[in-house]
Amino acid sequence: MVDIAADYSPVGSTGVEVFRTYRGRMTAIPRSHEAEAFLEALQDTAPDVVTACDGWTTHEITAHLAAAAAEITRHLHYYVRGEAVPATRSFEEREAPYQAMDDKALRQRLESEEGRMRSMIDQALEREPEAVIPWTGRQMVVAKFIPHMRNEFAIHRWDFAGDDEVGRELLGQPELTEHAVGVLGEILVRRGWGQDPYPDEDFQVRLRADRGKDVRLVVESGHAGLQLAEDSSDEPYVELDAAARTLVLWGRRPDERGRFRSHLPASMLARLQALLAGY
Repeated sequence: MVDIAADYSPVGSTGVEVFRTYRGRMTAIPRSHEAEAFLEALQDTAPDVVTACDGWTTHEITAHLAAAAAEITRHLHYYVRGEAVPATRSFEEREAPYQAMDDKALRQRLESEEGRMRSMIDQALEREPEAVIPWTGRQMVVAKFIPHMRNEFAIHRWDFAGDDEVGRELLGQPELTEHAVGVLGEILVRRGWGQDPYPDEDFQVRLRADRGKDVRLVVESGHAGLQLAEDSSDEPYVELDAAARTLVLWGRRPDERGRFRSHLPASMLARLQALLAGY
């Protein structure tokens, strides 16, 4: 079996030895409410439950999150050692060993990888509070891995748990929306824009929620992305509750009807939905 920890183990160490080193170091970063809620919901969900992610069961979602945490740890391991940070591996490459694991072992591995990731973020920020590293072909502020993984756990919990009160509370937090827009504003519309029948036609629509600033989806001058609005405007808009807006920004649709209301012509609504196809 492939040693998933090997890529960020020091020379001469085994993955188990590295695990003990990280686990033995107290971290100032607690496990997030989103991760706790994900793990709790996972206990009551079978691994073969088909989720809202096309082609994925709960097992694949668990592998995705474990692999993401491990990849962050791998990058930060090199950073804190003062070595060159390696290129980010593709989803397919880094997730395959986790998908191949027995589900019980995978769930345990998710918990350990998540804890190891927090420890490494803590070490990196202790070394340099404003640390920035290469990540997926761009530069990532290390501190932003924390809200990024909070988003990941909240969104992927919904993928198998669906609409519930816990999910609404987690997904409705303004800081998760602000992170998604500020860090992933172009990425979240990249796939949809690639299928946009009018990519050269300007487009501005606001996604308005009961909490937080308006989010603008803008296609303009050959670029597409999400922006936080700094002012009020009479631009065309849709209305959602805060949690539903987070789902829509990530290419999902809330289960319950009535949480997403449009004040757009049908053609604009169709284009908005096409652009917000997720990634």
